[in-house]
Amino acid sequence: MSPDAHGEVVMASPHQHPGPGTVVRVARTALNWSQAELGRRCGYSASQVSRWETGRMPLRDVELLRTLAKVLALPPAAFGLGDTTERPSRTATTARNRVGRVTTPPTEEDDPVRRRAFLQLAALTGSTFAWPMAAHATEVDPAAVLASRLGDVLLGSAQSDEPTTGVGVLSEALAVAQQEFTACRYLPLASRLPALITAAEASSAQRPEPHTQRVLAESYNLATRALIKLETSGLEWLSADRALRAARTAEDSLTLVEAQRLVASVARRAGHHDRAQNLTLAAASYLDVAGPRPVPEHLAMYGTLHLSAAYAAARAGNRERASDLLAKAEVTANRLADDHDRHRTLVANLVSHKVSAAYVLGDAGTALAHARSLPLAAIPTTERRARLLVDAAQAWAQWDKPDQAYRTLLAAERTAPGEVRTRNAVRRLVTDLMESSKHAAMPGLPKLAQRVHAVV
Repeated sequence: MSPDAHGEVVMASPHQHPGPGTVVRVARTALNWSQAELGRRCGYSASQVSRWETGRMPLRDVELLRTLAKVLALPPAAFGLGDTTERPSRTATTARNRVGRVTTPPTEEDDPVRRRAFLQLAALTGSTFAWPMAAHATEVDPAAVLASRLGDVLLGSAQSDEPTTGVGVLSEALAVAQQEFTACRYLPLASRLPALITAAEASSAQRPEPHTQRVLAESYNLATRALIKLETSGLEWLSADRALRAARTAEDSLTLVEAQRLVASVARRAGHHDRAQNLTLAAASYLDVAGPRPVPEHLAMYGTLHLSAAYAAARAGNRERASDLLAKAEVTANRLADDHDRHRTLVANLVSHKVSAAYVLGDAGTALAHARSLPLAAIPTTERRARLLVDAAQAWAQWDKPDQAYRTLLAAERTAPGEVRTRNAVRRLVTDLMESSKHAAMPGLPKLAQRVHAVV
Protein backbone atom coordinates (compact mmCIF):
# COMPACT_ATOMS: atom_id res chain seq x y z
CA MET A 1 0.00 0.00 0.00
CA SER A 2 1.48 3.31 -1.05
CA PRO A 3 2.04 6.22 1.39
CA ASP A 4 -0.65 8.16 -0.49
CA ALA A 5 -3.13 5.33 -0.03
CA HIS A 6 -2.19 5.07 3.62
CA GLY A 7 -2.95 8.76 3.95
CA GLU A 8 -6.53 8.14 2.91
CA VAL A 9 -7.37 6.75 6.33
CA VAL A 10 -6.90 7.85 9.95
CA MET A 11 -5.30 5.39 12.32
CA ALA A 12 -5.91 4.52 15.95
CA SER A 13 -9.62 4.48 16.68
CA PRO A 14 -10.49 5.91 20.12
CA HIS A 15 -13.31 3.37 20.41
CA GLN A 16 -11.67 0.12 19.33
CA HIS A 17 -8.10 -1.16 19.53
CA PRO A 18 -8.09 -4.49 17.73
CA GLY A 19 -5.27 -6.94 18.20
CA PRO A 20 -3.25 -8.35 15.30
CA GLY A 21 -5.46 -11.43 15.13
CA THR A 22 -8.54 -9.30 14.59
CA VAL A 23 -6.78 -7.30 11.88
CA VAL A 24 -5.86 -10.55 10.12
CA ARG A 25 -9.42 -11.87 10.33
CA VAL A 26 -11.04 -8.66 9.08
CA ALA A 27 -8.55 -8.18 6.22
CA ARG A 28 -8.76 -11.85 5.19
CA THR A 29 -12.55 -11.69 5.14
CA ALA A 30 -12.44 -8.52 3.05
CA LEU A 31 -10.51 -10.42 0.41
CA ASN A 32 -12.97 -13.34 0.52
CA TRP A 33 -10.15 -15.71 1.48
CA SER A 34 -10.61 -18.78 3.63
CA GLN A 35 -8.20 -19.45 6.47
CA ALA A 36 -6.73 -22.22 4.35
CA GLU A 37 -6.11 -19.79 1.48
CA LEU A 38 -4.33 -17.29 3.71
CA GLY A 39 -2.33 -20.10 5.25
CA ARG A 40 -1.31 -21.35 1.81
CA ARG A 41 -0.08 -17.92 0.83
CA CYS A 42 1.90 -17.61 4.05
CA GLY A 43 3.13 -21.18 4.30
CA TYR A 44 1.08 -22.07 7.38
CA SER A 45 -1.87 -24.34 8.07
CA ALA A 46 -5.48 -23.18 8.32
CA SER A 47 -5.53 -24.20 11.98
CA GLN A 48 -2.55 -21.95 12.64
CA VAL A 49 -4.37 -19.02 11.02
CA SER A 50 -7.39 -19.81 13.19
CA ARG A 51 -5.22 -19.67 16.32
CA TRP A 52 -3.88 -16.27 15.27
CA GLU A 53 -7.35 -14.88 14.64
CA THR A 54 -8.87 -16.14 17.88
CA GLY A 55 -5.89 -15.03 19.96
CA ARG A 56 -5.03 -18.53 21.12
CA MET A 57 -1.57 -17.97 19.66
CA PRO A 58 -0.65 -14.27 19.97
CA LEU A 59 1.07 -12.64 17.01
CA ARG A 60 4.23 -11.03 18.34
CA ASP A 61 6.93 -11.90 15.83
CA VAL A 62 7.77 -8.73 13.87
CA GLU A 63 8.91 -10.57 10.75
CA LEU A 64 5.73 -12.65 10.68
CA LEU A 65 3.62 -9.51 11.11
CA ARG A 66 5.41 -7.83 8.22
CA THR A 67 4.85 -10.95 6.12
CA LEU A 68 1.14 -10.90 6.92
CA ALA A 69 0.98 -7.20 6.08
CA LYS A 70 2.51 -7.92 2.66
CA VAL A 71 0.28 -10.89 1.90
CA LEU A 72 -2.87 -9.04 2.98
CA ALA A 73 -1.80 -5.79 1.28
CA LEU A 74 -1.98 -3.88 4.57
CA PRO A 75 0.19 -1.01 5.72
CA PRO A 76 2.64 -2.14 8.46
CA ALA A 77 0.95 0.37 10.76
CA ALA A 78 -2.16 -1.83 10.74
CA PHE A 79 -0.15 -4.14 13.02
CA GLY A 80 1.44 -1.30 14.97
CA LEU A 81 4.68 -1.50 13.00
CA GLY A 82 6.67 1.35 11.53
CA ASP A 83 6.93 1.51 7.75
CA THR A 84 10.32 1.10 6.11
CA THR A 85 12.15 4.39 5.75
CA GLU A 86 13.11 3.78 2.13
CA ARG A 87 10.69 2.52 -0.47
CA PRO A 88 12.42 -0.40 -2.25
CA SER A 89 12.73 -0.58 -6.00
CA ARG A 90 10.68 -3.03 -8.05
CA THR A 91 13.72 -5.32 -8.40
CA ALA A 92 14.47 -5.30 -4.69
CA THR A 93 10.81 -5.86 -3.82
CA THR A 94 10.62 -8.85 -6.12
CA ALA A 95 13.78 -10.34 -4.68
CA ARG A 96 12.51 -10.06 -1.12
CA ASN A 97 9.00 -11.34 -1.71
CA ARG A 98 10.12 -14.71 -0.43
CA VAL A 99 10.40 -14.75 3.37
CA GLY A 100 10.97 -18.25 4.68
CA ARG A 101 8.25 -20.31 3.06
CA VAL A 102 6.31 -17.27 1.87
CA THR A 103 5.85 -16.38 -1.78
CA THR A 104 3.72 -13.33 -2.61
CA PRO A 105 3.24 -12.43 -6.27
CA PRO A 106 4.17 -8.76 -6.66
CA THR A 107 1.17 -8.10 -8.89
CA GLU A 108 -1.15 -8.91 -5.99
CA GLU A 109 0.62 -6.53 -3.62
CA ASP A 110 0.00 -3.59 -5.91
CA ASP A 111 -3.47 -4.59 -7.13
CA PRO A 112 -5.58 -1.42 -6.71
CA VAL A 113 -8.75 -3.46 -6.32
CA ARG A 114 -7.29 -5.21 -3.26
CA ARG A 115 -6.10 -1.88 -1.84
CA ARG A 116 -9.53 -0.34 -2.36
CA ALA A 117 -11.17 -3.38 -0.78
CA PHE A 118 -9.11 -2.89 2.35
CA LEU A 119 -9.79 0.84 2.49
CA GLN A 120 -13.48 0.06 2.04
CA LEU A 121 -13.33 -2.52 4.80
CA ALA A 122 -11.65 -0.03 7.12
CA ALA A 123 -14.44 2.47 6.52
CA LEU A 124 -17.09 -0.21 6.93
CA THR A 125 -15.97 -1.86 10.15
CA GLY A 126 -14.03 0.93 11.78
CA SER A 127 -11.86 -1.83 13.23
CA THR A 128 -8.61 0.03 12.76
CA PHE A 129 -9.69 3.45 11.56
CA ALA A 130 -11.69 6.27 13.05
CA TRP A 131 -13.58 9.45 12.25
CA PRO A 132 -11.09 12.35 12.35
CA MET A 133 -12.30 14.33 15.35
CA ALA A 134 -11.82 18.06 15.78
CA ALA A 135 -9.70 19.33 18.63
CA HIS A 136 -12.94 20.19 20.45
CA ALA A 137 -15.60 17.60 19.66
CA THR A 138 -18.46 20.00 20.38
CA GLU A 139 -17.33 22.17 17.45
CA VAL A 140 -18.52 19.43 15.11
CA ASP A 141 -22.27 19.29 14.60
CA PRO A 142 -23.05 15.55 14.40
CA ALA A 143 -26.50 16.22 12.97
CA ALA A 144 -25.06 18.25 10.11
CA VAL A 145 -22.40 15.61 9.44
CA LEU A 146 -24.96 12.80 9.46
CA ALA A 147 -27.30 14.68 7.13
CA SER A 148 -24.48 15.60 4.77
CA ARG A 149 -22.89 12.15 4.59
CA LEU A 150 -26.17 10.27 4.27
CA GLY A 151 -27.39 12.86 1.79
CA ASP A 152 -24.33 12.19 -0.36
CA VAL A 153 -25.07 8.49 -0.58
CA LEU A 154 -28.86 8.83 -0.89
CA LEU A 155 -28.80 11.58 -3.51
CA GLY A 156 -25.57 10.63 -5.27
CA SER A 157 -25.10 8.22 -8.13
CA ALA A 158 -24.24 4.57 -7.49
CA GLN A 159 -20.56 3.67 -7.71
CA SER A 160 -20.66 0.81 -10.19
CA ASP A 161 -16.87 0.36 -10.12
CA GLU A 162 -16.80 -0.44 -6.40
CA PRO A 163 -15.28 -3.88 -5.67
CA THR A 164 -17.75 -6.52 -4.58
CA THR A 165 -17.73 -7.06 -0.83
CA GLY A 166 -18.49 -10.47 0.65
CA VAL A 167 -21.71 -10.81 2.62
CA GLY A 168 -19.67 -11.81 5.70
CA VAL A 169 -17.84 -8.48 5.66
CA LEU A 170 -21.07 -6.60 5.02
CA SER A 171 -22.76 -8.36 7.94
CA GLU A 172 -19.85 -7.58 10.24
CA ALA A 173 -19.85 -3.96 9.12
CA LEU A 174 -23.61 -3.74 9.74
CA ALA A 175 -23.11 -5.06 13.27
CA VAL A 176 -20.45 -2.38 13.91
CA ALA A 177 -22.74 0.35 12.56
CA GLN A 178 -25.62 -0.88 14.74
CA GLN A 179 -23.36 -0.80 17.78
CA GLU A 180 -22.36 2.77 16.97
CA PHE A 181 -26.05 3.70 16.76
CA THR A 182 -27.09 2.09 20.04
CA ALA A 183 -24.07 3.72 21.74
CA CYS A 184 -25.04 7.12 20.23
CA ARG A 185 -21.67 7.48 18.50
CA TYR A 186 -23.08 9.31 15.51
CA LEU A 187 -19.89 10.85 14.13
CA PRO A 188 -18.24 7.46 13.45
CA LEU A 189 -21.61 6.26 12.17
CA ALA A 190 -21.70 9.17 9.73
CA SER A 191 -18.56 7.79 8.13
CA ARG A 192 -19.22 4.06 8.29
CA LEU A 193 -22.90 3.84 7.38
CA PRO A 194 -22.62 5.59 3.98
CA ALA A 195 -19.60 3.39 3.17
CA LEU A 196 -21.62 0.31 4.14
CA ILE A 197 -24.58 1.37 2.00
CA THR A 198 -22.30 2.03 -0.97
CA ALA A 199 -20.63 -1.37 -0.61
CA ALA A 200 -23.94 -3.18 -0.12
CA GLU A 201 -25.46 -1.47 -3.16
CA ALA A 202 -22.47 -2.47 -5.31
CA SER A 203 -22.62 -6.07 -4.09
CA SER A 204 -26.40 -6.18 -4.56
CA ALA A 205 -26.07 -4.92 -8.14
CA GLN A 206 -23.59 -7.67 -8.98
CA ARG A 207 -25.00 -10.45 -6.79
CA PRO A 208 -28.62 -9.74 -5.81
CA GLU A 209 -28.81 -12.63 -3.36
CA PRO A 210 -31.20 -12.62 -0.37
CA HIS A 211 -28.42 -12.32 2.24
CA THR A 212 -26.98 -9.28 0.49
CA GLN A 213 -30.44 -7.75 0.11
CA ARG A 214 -31.04 -8.24 3.83
CA VAL A 215 -27.87 -6.35 4.75
CA LEU A 216 -28.75 -3.62 2.26
CA ALA A 217 -32.28 -3.29 3.67
CA GLU A 218 -31.07 -3.22 7.28
CA SER A 219 -28.44 -0.63 6.39
CA TYR A 220 -31.11 1.62 4.97
CA ASN A 221 -33.29 0.90 8.03
CA LEU A 222 -30.46 2.11 10.22
CA ALA A 223 -30.07 5.23 8.08
CA THR A 224 -33.78 5.95 8.50
CA ARG A 225 -33.57 5.58 12.28
CA ALA A 226 -30.67 8.04 12.33
CA LEU A 227 -32.37 10.54 10.03
CA ILE A 228 -35.57 10.51 12.11
CA LYS A 229 -33.54 12.07 14.92
CA LEU A 230 -32.67 15.06 12.75
CA GLU A 231 -34.65 17.95 11.34
CA THR A 232 -37.04 16.82 8.62
CA SER A 233 -35.25 16.91 5.28
CA GLY A 234 -36.91 14.37 3.01
CA LEU A 235 -33.88 12.08 3.16
CA GLU A 236 -35.73 9.85 5.60
CA TRP A 237 -38.34 9.14 2.90
CA LEU A 238 -35.63 8.02 0.49
CA SER A 239 -33.90 5.71 2.95
CA ALA A 240 -37.17 4.20 4.18
CA ASP A 241 -38.36 3.51 0.63
CA ARG A 242 -35.05 1.91 -0.38
CA ALA A 243 -35.08 -0.25 2.72
CA LEU A 244 -38.55 -1.52 1.89
CA ARG A 245 -37.60 -2.25 -1.73
CA ALA A 246 -34.54 -4.25 -0.68
CA ALA A 247 -36.42 -6.03 2.10
CA ARG A 248 -39.00 -7.37 -0.34
CA THR A 249 -36.32 -9.56 -1.93
CA ALA A 250 -34.39 -10.36 1.27
CA GLU A 251 -36.55 -13.38 2.18
CA ASP A 252 -36.46 -12.31 5.84
CA SER A 253 -39.78 -11.42 7.44
CA LEU A 254 -38.28 -9.45 10.36
CA THR A 255 -36.30 -7.23 8.01
CA LEU A 256 -39.41 -6.61 5.93
CA VAL A 257 -41.53 -5.81 8.99
CA GLU A 258 -38.95 -3.37 10.34
CA ALA A 259 -38.71 -1.65 6.95
CA GLN A 260 -42.48 -1.21 6.78
CA ARG A 261 -42.57 0.00 10.40
CA LEU A 262 -40.02 2.69 9.57
CA VAL A 263 -41.92 3.79 6.46
CA ALA A 264 -44.89 4.24 8.80
CA SER A 265 -42.72 6.19 11.27
CA VAL A 266 -41.66 8.58 8.52
CA ALA A 267 -45.30 8.97 7.49
CA ARG A 268 -46.30 9.67 11.10
CA ARG A 269 -43.59 12.29 11.36
CA ALA A 270 -45.07 13.99 8.28
CA GLY A 271 -48.48 14.12 9.96
CA HIS A 272 -50.06 11.04 8.37
CA HIS A 273 -51.03 9.59 11.73
CA ASP A 274 -53.89 7.28 10.73
CA ARG A 275 -52.03 5.92 7.72
CA ALA A 276 -49.01 5.33 9.92
CA GLN A 277 -51.07 3.22 12.31
CA ASN A 278 -52.53 1.17 9.47
CA LEU A 279 -49.15 0.56 7.83
CA THR A 280 -47.58 -0.44 11.14
CA LEU A 281 -50.25 -2.90 12.18
CA ALA A 282 -50.54 -4.37 8.68
CA ALA A 283 -46.90 -5.45 8.96
CA ALA A 284 -47.91 -7.89 11.71
CA SER A 285 -49.34 -10.19 9.04
CA TYR A 286 -45.75 -11.25 8.20
CA LEU A 287 -45.12 -12.49 11.74
CA ASP A 288 -45.68 -15.91 13.29
CA VAL A 289 -47.12 -15.15 16.72
CA ALA A 290 -50.04 -17.54 16.91
CA GLY A 291 -50.20 -20.68 18.99
CA PRO A 292 -48.69 -21.63 22.34
CA ARG A 293 -45.06 -21.50 21.09
CA PRO A 294 -44.67 -18.39 18.91
CA VAL A 295 -41.30 -17.44 17.44
CA PRO A 296 -39.71 -15.21 20.15
CA GLU A 297 -38.15 -12.77 17.64
CA HIS A 298 -41.52 -12.38 15.93
CA LEU A 299 -43.29 -11.88 19.23
CA ALA A 300 -40.87 -9.13 20.23
CA MET A 301 -41.40 -7.39 16.88
CA TYR A 302 -45.17 -7.77 17.27
CA GLY A 303 -44.96 -5.85 20.53
CA THR A 304 -42.78 -3.19 18.90
CA LEU A 305 -45.34 -2.71 16.13
CA HIS A 306 -48.05 -2.00 18.68
CA LEU A 307 -45.82 0.50 20.46
CA SER A 308 -45.14 2.37 17.22
CA ALA A 309 -48.84 2.39 16.37
CA ALA A 310 -49.67 3.62 19.89
CA TYR A 311 -47.33 6.58 19.48
CA ALA A 312 -48.92 7.41 16.11
CA ALA A 313 -52.35 7.30 17.78
CA ALA A 314 -51.12 9.62 20.53
CA ARG A 315 -49.78 12.01 17.90
CA ALA A 316 -53.25 11.99 16.36
CA GLY A 317 -54.71 12.90 19.77
CA ASN A 318 -56.53 9.58 20.05
CA ARG A 319 -56.02 8.83 23.74
CA GLU A 320 -58.21 5.72 23.88
CA ARG A 321 -56.63 4.12 20.83
CA ALA A 322 -53.13 4.80 22.16
CA SER A 323 -54.04 3.25 25.51
CA ASP A 324 -55.46 0.12 23.86
CA LEU A 325 -52.37 -0.38 21.71
CA LEU A 326 -50.01 0.12 24.67
CA ALA A 327 -52.04 -2.46 26.61
CA LYS A 328 -51.66 -4.98 23.77
CA ALA A 329 -47.92 -4.37 23.72
CA GLU A 330 -47.80 -5.01 27.46
CA VAL A 331 -49.65 -8.31 27.03
CA THR A 332 -47.11 -9.26 24.37
CA ALA A 333 -44.24 -8.39 26.72
CA ASN A 334 -45.74 -10.72 29.34
CA ARG A 335 -45.75 -13.54 26.79
CA LEU A 336 -41.97 -13.09 26.55
CA ALA A 337 -41.42 -13.48 30.29
CA ASP A 338 -39.35 -16.64 29.80
CA ASP A 339 -37.05 -14.91 27.31
CA HIS A 340 -35.08 -12.59 29.62
CA ASP A 341 -33.28 -10.43 27.07
CA ARG A 342 -36.21 -9.86 24.73
CA HIS A 343 -38.60 -9.34 27.66
CA ARG A 344 -36.26 -6.74 29.17
CA THR A 345 -35.87 -4.92 25.87
CA LEU A 346 -39.59 -4.83 25.13
CA VAL A 347 -40.50 -3.71 28.67
CA ALA A 348 -37.97 -0.85 28.42
CA ASN A 349 -39.39 0.08 25.03
CA LEU A 350 -42.91 -0.07 26.48
CA VAL A 351 -42.05 2.35 29.30
CA SER A 352 -40.32 4.68 26.86
CA HIS A 353 -43.40 4.76 24.62
CA LYS A 354 -45.69 5.33 27.60
CA VAL A 355 -43.61 8.38 28.48
CA SER A 356 -43.60 9.78 24.96
CA ALA A 357 -47.30 9.06 24.38
CA ALA A 358 -48.31 10.76 27.63
CA TYR A 359 -46.13 13.75 26.78
CA VAL A 360 -47.62 14.31 23.31
CA LEU A 361 -51.11 13.93 24.82
CA GLY A 362 -50.29 16.75 27.25
CA ASP A 363 -50.10 14.57 30.39
CA ALA A 364 -46.72 15.69 31.77
CA GLY A 365 -47.32 14.29 35.24
CA THR A 366 -48.26 10.87 33.85
CA ALA A 367 -45.22 10.90 31.56
CA LEU A 368 -42.89 11.58 34.49
CA ALA A 369 -44.56 8.90 36.59
CA HIS A 370 -43.90 6.40 33.83
CA ALA A 371 -40.30 7.61 33.54
CA ARG A 372 -39.75 6.98 37.26
CA SER A 373 -41.24 3.48 37.05
CA LEU A 374 -38.14 1.92 35.50
CA PRO A 375 -34.54 2.37 36.66
CA LEU A 376 -32.23 3.56 33.90
CA ALA A 377 -30.01 0.55 34.55
CA ALA A 378 -32.88 -1.70 33.43
CA ILE A 379 -32.82 -0.16 29.94
CA PRO A 380 -30.42 -2.22 27.81
CA THR A 381 -29.00 0.38 25.42
CA THR A 382 -27.47 3.83 25.79
CA GLU A 383 -29.65 5.19 22.99
CA ARG A 384 -32.86 4.09 24.74
CA ARG A 385 -31.72 5.46 28.12
CA ALA A 386 -30.93 8.83 26.57
CA ARG A 387 -34.24 8.91 24.69
CA LEU A 388 -36.16 8.32 27.93
CA LEU A 389 -34.29 11.15 29.68
CA VAL A 390 -34.89 13.55 26.79
CA ASP A 391 -38.60 12.71 26.78
CA ALA A 392 -38.68 13.26 30.55
CA ALA A 393 -36.99 16.64 30.09
CA GLN A 394 -39.67 17.61 27.59
CA ALA A 395 -42.32 16.59 30.10
CA TRP A 396 -40.72 18.76 32.80
CA ALA A 397 -40.75 21.72 30.41
CA GLN A 398 -44.37 21.01 29.55
CA TRP A 399 -45.14 21.13 33.27
CA ASP A 400 -43.51 24.59 33.40
CA LYS A 401 -40.50 23.41 35.38
CA PRO A 402 -37.62 24.52 33.13
CA ASP A 403 -34.97 24.06 35.82
CA GLN A 404 -35.93 20.38 36.14
CA ALA A 405 -35.94 20.04 32.37
CA TYR A 406 -32.44 21.54 32.27
CA ARG A 407 -31.10 19.17 34.94
CA THR A 408 -32.65 16.19 33.19
CA LEU A 409 -31.00 17.23 29.92
CA LEU A 410 -27.64 17.39 31.69
CA ALA A 411 -28.25 13.86 32.98
CA ALA A 412 -29.06 12.77 29.43
CA GLU A 413 -25.86 14.42 28.18
CA ARG A 414 -23.80 12.58 30.78
CA THR A 415 -25.46 9.34 29.67
CA ALA A 416 -25.06 9.88 25.94
CA PRO A 417 -23.45 13.12 24.72
CA GLY A 418 -23.96 12.08 21.11
CA GLU A 419 -27.73 11.71 21.50
CA VAL A 420 -28.21 15.08 23.18
CA ARG A 421 -25.97 16.89 20.71
CA THR A 422 -27.65 15.32 17.67
CA ARG A 423 -31.41 15.14 18.29
CA ASN A 424 -33.47 17.92 16.83
CA ALA A 425 -35.96 17.62 19.72
CA VAL A 426 -33.20 18.61 22.16
CA ARG A 427 -32.30 21.66 20.09
CA ARG A 428 -35.92 22.82 20.08
CA LEU A 429 -36.21 22.26 23.83
CA VAL A 430 -32.98 24.13 24.65
CA THR A 431 -34.06 27.01 22.40
CA ASP A 432 -37.31 27.21 24.40
CA LEU A 433 -35.44 27.05 27.72
CA MET A 434 -33.24 29.95 26.62
CA GLU A 435 -36.39 32.07 26.37
CA SER A 436 -37.43 31.19 29.94
CA SER A 437 -37.41 33.84 32.66
CA LYS A 438 -35.84 31.36 35.13
CA HIS A 439 -32.25 31.67 33.88
CA ALA A 440 -30.87 31.92 37.42
CA ALA A 441 -31.86 28.30 38.02
CA MET A 442 -30.06 27.20 34.84
CA PRO A 443 -26.57 28.77 35.10
CA GLY A 444 -24.95 26.53 32.47
CA LEU A 445 -27.72 26.79 29.91
CA PRO A 446 -25.87 29.03 27.38
CA LYS A 447 -22.97 26.56 27.26
CA LEU A 448 -25.41 23.67 26.86
CA ALA A 449 -27.01 25.55 23.97
CA GLN A 450 -23.60 25.80 22.32
CA ARG A 451 -22.89 22.11 22.81
CA VAL A 452 -26.19 21.01 21.31
CA HIS A 453 -26.04 23.58 18.48
CA ALA A 454 -29.37 25.12 19.48
CA VAL A 455 -30.71 28.16 17.66
CA VAL A 456 -30.52 31.06 20.12
